[in-house]
Amino acid sequence: MLVGARMTNPVITIGPRATLETAKDLIDKKSIHSLPVVDRQGRLMGLITKDRLEDFIQKAKQADEPMPLVEDVMVQQVLTVTENTPIEEAARIISDYDVKSLPVVRGNFVVGIITASSLIRIFLELTGARDQGVRLTIMVEDVPGKILAVIQKIVELNGNISTFSTYYSDEKNYRIMTLKISGVEKYKLKQEIAPIVYKIIDIR
Repeated sequence: MLVGARMTNPVITIGPRATLETAKDLIDKKSIHSLPVVDRQGRLMGLITKDRLEDFIQKAKQADEPMPLVEDVMVQQVLTVTENTPIEEAARIISDYDVKSLPVVRGNFVVGIITASSLIRIFLELTGARDQGVRLTIMVEDVPGKILAVIQKIVELNGNISTFSTYYSDEKNYRIMTLKISGVEKYKLKQEIAPIVYKIIDIR
Protein backbone atom coordinates (compact mmCIF):
# COMPACT_ATOMS: atom_id res chain seq x y z
CA MET A 1 0.00 0.00 0.00
CA LEU A 2 1.31 3.42 -0.97
CA VAL A 3 0.68 6.78 0.68
CA GLY A 4 -1.19 8.08 -2.36
CA ALA A 5 -3.96 5.55 -1.79
CA ARG A 6 -4.69 6.73 1.76
CA MET A 7 -3.64 10.37 1.97
CA THR A 8 -6.20 13.08 2.67
CA ASN A 9 -6.80 15.03 -0.51
CA PRO A 10 -7.52 17.85 -1.12
CA VAL A 11 -5.50 19.00 1.85
CA ILE A 12 -6.36 22.04 3.96
CA THR A 13 -3.53 24.58 3.76
CA ILE A 14 -2.83 28.14 4.79
CA GLY A 15 -0.77 31.02 3.40
CA PRO A 16 2.32 32.42 5.12
CA ARG A 17 0.81 35.87 5.69
CA ALA A 18 -2.24 34.60 7.56
CA THR A 19 -2.62 35.54 11.21
CA LEU A 20 -2.21 32.97 13.95
CA GLU A 21 -5.84 33.52 14.99
CA THR A 22 -6.94 32.65 11.44
CA ALA A 23 -4.82 29.52 11.49
CA LYS A 24 -6.18 28.49 14.89
CA ASP A 25 -9.78 29.08 13.81
CA LEU A 26 -9.20 26.93 10.74
CA ILE A 27 -7.60 24.13 12.76
CA ASP A 28 -10.43 24.19 15.30
CA LYS A 29 -13.17 24.36 12.65
CA LYS A 30 -11.76 21.46 10.63
CA SER A 31 -10.72 19.42 13.72
CA ILE A 32 -7.18 18.91 12.42
CA HIS A 33 -3.79 19.15 14.09
CA SER A 34 -1.55 20.77 11.48
CA LEU A 35 -1.60 22.97 8.42
CA PRO A 36 0.91 22.91 5.57
CA VAL A 37 1.93 26.47 4.74
CA VAL A 38 1.97 27.07 0.98
CA ASP A 39 2.61 29.92 -1.42
CA ARG A 40 0.07 31.08 -4.00
CA GLN A 41 1.03 28.25 -6.35
CA GLY A 42 0.63 25.57 -3.67
CA ARG A 43 4.33 24.98 -3.05
CA LEU A 44 5.26 23.89 0.45
CA MET A 45 6.90 26.57 2.59
CA GLY A 46 6.48 25.16 6.08
CA LEU A 47 4.13 23.59 8.60
CA ILE A 48 2.21 24.97 11.56
CA THR A 49 0.76 22.73 14.28
CA LYS A 50 -2.01 23.31 16.78
CA ASP A 51 0.36 23.03 19.74
CA ARG A 52 2.84 25.47 18.23
CA LEU A 53 0.07 27.94 17.38
CA GLU A 54 -1.40 27.92 20.86
CA ASP A 55 2.04 28.35 22.42
CA PHE A 56 2.90 31.43 20.34
CA ILE A 57 -0.57 32.95 20.76
CA GLN A 58 -0.30 32.61 24.52
CA LYS A 59 3.21 34.09 24.59
CA ALA A 60 2.14 37.07 22.46
CA LYS A 61 -0.85 37.79 24.70
CA GLN A 62 1.18 37.48 27.90
CA ALA A 63 3.83 39.84 26.56
CA ASP A 64 1.18 42.17 25.13
CA GLU A 65 2.97 42.07 21.79
CA PRO A 66 1.59 42.17 18.24
CA MET A 67 0.43 38.77 17.13
CA PRO A 68 2.97 37.18 14.75
CA LEU A 69 2.02 35.81 11.34
CA VAL A 70 2.12 32.16 10.31
CA GLU A 71 5.40 32.66 8.44
CA ASP A 72 7.02 33.94 11.63
CA VAL A 73 6.40 30.77 13.64
CA MET A 74 6.02 27.95 11.11
CA VAL A 75 8.45 25.05 11.02
CA GLN A 76 10.46 25.46 7.84
CA GLN A 77 12.33 22.15 7.77
CA VAL A 78 9.37 19.86 7.13
CA LEU A 79 9.44 16.08 6.88
CA THR A 80 7.52 14.98 3.78
CA VAL A 81 6.64 11.91 1.76
CA THR A 82 5.46 11.37 -1.80
CA GLU A 83 2.45 9.53 -3.18
CA ASN A 84 4.72 6.58 -4.00
CA THR A 85 6.13 6.23 -0.49
CA PRO A 86 5.17 2.87 1.09
CA ILE A 87 2.70 3.39 3.92
CA GLU A 88 4.98 1.57 6.36
CA GLU A 89 7.77 4.06 5.59
CA ALA A 90 5.41 6.94 6.41
CA ALA A 91 4.52 5.17 9.66
CA ARG A 92 8.22 4.75 10.49
CA ILE A 93 8.90 8.46 9.95
CA ILE A 94 5.92 9.50 12.08
CA SER A 95 7.04 7.14 14.85
CA ASP A 96 10.78 7.87 14.70
CA TYR A 97 10.39 11.65 14.61
CA ASP A 98 7.33 11.83 16.86
CA VAL A 99 5.22 13.90 14.46
CA LYS A 100 1.48 13.70 13.88
CA SER A 101 1.37 14.31 10.14
CA LEU A 102 3.41 14.37 6.94
CA PRO A 103 2.62 16.56 3.94
CA VAL A 104 2.55 14.59 0.70
CA VAL A 105 4.39 16.41 -2.06
CA ARG A 106 4.76 16.08 -5.81
CA GLY A 107 7.91 18.03 -6.50
CA ASN A 108 7.49 21.03 -4.18
CA PHE A 109 3.71 21.05 -4.45
CA VAL A 110 1.47 19.78 -1.66
CA VAL A 111 -0.99 17.19 -2.96
CA GLY A 112 -2.16 15.63 0.30
CA ILE A 113 -1.37 14.79 3.89
CA ILE A 114 -1.00 11.54 5.82
CA THR A 115 -1.61 11.59 9.57
CA ALA A 116 -1.12 9.37 12.58
CA SER A 117 -4.90 9.01 12.71
CA SER A 118 -4.89 7.74 9.12
CA LEU A 119 -2.29 5.14 10.06
CA ILE A 120 -4.40 3.96 13.01
CA ARG A 121 -7.36 3.41 10.67
CA ILE A 122 -5.12 1.45 8.31
CA PHE A 123 -3.86 -0.65 11.23
CA LEU A 124 -7.46 -1.47 12.17
CA GLU A 125 -8.06 -2.65 8.61
CA LEU A 126 -4.86 -4.70 8.45
CA THR A 127 -5.67 -6.47 11.72
CA GLY A 128 -9.33 -7.01 10.86
CA ALA A 129 -10.48 -5.23 14.01
CA ARG A 130 -13.92 -4.59 12.51
CA ASP A 131 -14.23 -7.91 10.66
CA GLN A 132 -16.40 -10.74 11.92
CA GLY A 133 -14.72 -14.08 12.62
CA VAL A 134 -12.30 -15.89 14.87
CA ARG A 135 -9.12 -14.06 15.89
CA LEU A 136 -6.28 -16.58 16.09
CA THR A 137 -2.77 -15.84 17.38
CA ILE A 138 -0.19 -18.62 17.16
CA MET A 139 3.54 -19.17 17.45
CA VAL A 140 5.21 -21.18 14.70
CA GLU A 141 8.74 -22.29 13.90
CA ASP A 142 10.52 -19.80 11.65
CA VAL A 143 11.25 -22.34 8.92
CA PRO A 144 10.33 -22.46 5.22
CA GLY A 145 6.82 -23.73 4.57
CA LYS A 146 5.45 -23.44 8.12
CA ILE A 147 3.30 -20.37 7.49
CA LEU A 148 2.04 -21.90 4.25
CA ALA A 149 1.11 -25.09 6.10
CA VAL A 150 -1.06 -23.11 8.52
CA ILE A 151 -2.81 -21.29 5.70
CA GLN A 152 -3.39 -24.54 3.81
CA LYS A 153 -4.95 -26.14 6.88
CA ILE A 154 -7.36 -23.23 7.27
CA VAL A 155 -8.30 -23.52 3.58
CA GLU A 156 -8.96 -27.25 4.07
CA LEU A 157 -11.41 -26.32 6.83
CA ASN A 158 -13.21 -23.97 4.40
CA GLY A 159 -12.03 -21.00 6.44
CA ASN A 160 -11.68 -17.57 4.87
CA ILE A 161 -8.69 -15.49 6.02
CA SER A 162 -9.67 -11.83 5.92
CA THR A 163 -6.47 -10.49 7.54
CA PHE A 164 -3.06 -11.93 8.31
CA SER A 165 0.05 -10.50 9.98
CA THR A 166 3.30 -11.99 11.22
CA TYR A 167 6.12 -10.69 13.39
CA TYR A 168 9.11 -11.96 15.32
CA SER A 169 8.67 -13.60 18.69
CA ASP A 170 10.81 -12.98 21.78
CA GLU A 171 11.72 -16.66 21.49
CA LYS A 172 14.48 -17.15 18.95
CA ASN A 173 13.65 -19.02 15.73
CA TYR A 174 9.89 -18.52 16.12
CA ARG A 175 7.36 -16.16 14.58
CA ILE A 176 3.97 -15.05 15.81
CA MET A 177 1.01 -15.05 13.42
CA THR A 178 -2.32 -13.32 13.95
CA LEU A 179 -5.18 -14.12 11.61
CA LYS A 180 -8.88 -13.21 11.40
CA ILE A 181 -10.81 -16.18 10.05
CA SER A 182 -14.46 -16.66 9.13
CA GLY A 183 -16.33 -19.75 7.95
CA VAL A 184 -14.99 -22.17 10.57
CA GLU A 185 -16.08 -22.74 14.19
CA LYS A 186 -13.61 -21.70 16.90
CA TYR A 187 -13.33 -25.11 18.61
CA LYS A 188 -12.84 -26.93 15.30
CA LEU A 189 -10.16 -24.42 14.26
CA LYS A 190 -8.31 -24.82 17.54
CA GLN A 191 -8.46 -28.63 17.34
CA GLU A 192 -7.07 -28.75 13.81
CA ILE A 193 -4.43 -26.03 14.13
CA ALA A 194 -2.92 -27.08 17.47
CA PRO A 195 -1.01 -30.13 16.13
CA ILE A 196 0.80 -28.17 13.40
CA VAL A 197 1.96 -25.12 15.41
CA TYR A 198 4.33 -24.64 18.31
CA LYS A 199 1.76 -22.84 20.46
CA ILE A 200 -1.72 -21.29 20.28
CA ILE A 201 -1.31 -18.00 22.11
CA ASP A 202 -4.89 -16.80 21.85
CA ILE A 203 -8.14 -17.70 20.11
CA ARG A 204 -11.36 -15.78 20.46
